[in-house]
Amino acid sequence: MELIKDFTFNLDKQHVLEVLETYLPSSGEDRSKIYDTLINELYDNIDPIGFFKLIDKPKEYDFESFKECSKIAPCLITLGSRITDKIDNLFNENKFVDAVMLDVMASTLLFEYNSQMYEHIFNYFYNLGFGITCRVAPGDGEIPIEYQSDIIDRLEAAKPYGIYTIKGYAVHPPKSLTYVHGVDEKLEKIKRRHSCRECTNISCSIRAIKEKAKGIF
Repeated sequence: MELIKDFTFNLDKQHVLEVLETYLPSSGEDRSKIYDTLINELYDNIDPIGFFKLIDKPKEYDFESFKECSKIAPCLITLGSRITDKIDNLFNENKFVDAVMLDVMASTLLFEYNSQMYEHIFNYFYNLGFGITCRVAPGDGEIPIEYQSDIIDRLEAAKPYGIYTIKGYAVHPPKSLTYVHGVDEKLEKIKRRHSCRECTNISCSIRAIKEKAKGIF
């Protein structure tokens, strides 16, 4: 089991403002100033941690993306629960724009940290002589959403951090991602990032808002 905690806090302000505009068209408020007041709240209310583990490929993971793989790496990344509590508090205080903006900021940061985690995972397996597939997440079309529970169960070190699935197989804390990489010595050792263009998970809000804001990427 491998844990990752050394993430670099990095957020694209302009991108956040563009994404927010697709959620909530501006009513004239100074959103740049709101962002500036929330950036420290975001930093102070996250507990980012990533987990991954190399295991022999179970028969129930014999999906098309992993056909050429003898092993898989279940993965999980979370920002922790405090940021969701902070967002909920803003909603309860009727600070709607602030709440939605902080939610977008947290989601964007989660995907930024996931990109950093990918670099770590790729280099980890590269140094062991393995190539890895792109990220395949439950609900993306190939792996059923209920596999989120299985991934968390396999990453037993995540349980003390209060990570679990709730009704509908959603992950708690909400600002979390589960996914799987296929791993094998025979795979070409090149970086293969998750593609929103090819992803069939039409319910993914991050995919939808990014496409609206910047086009398919």
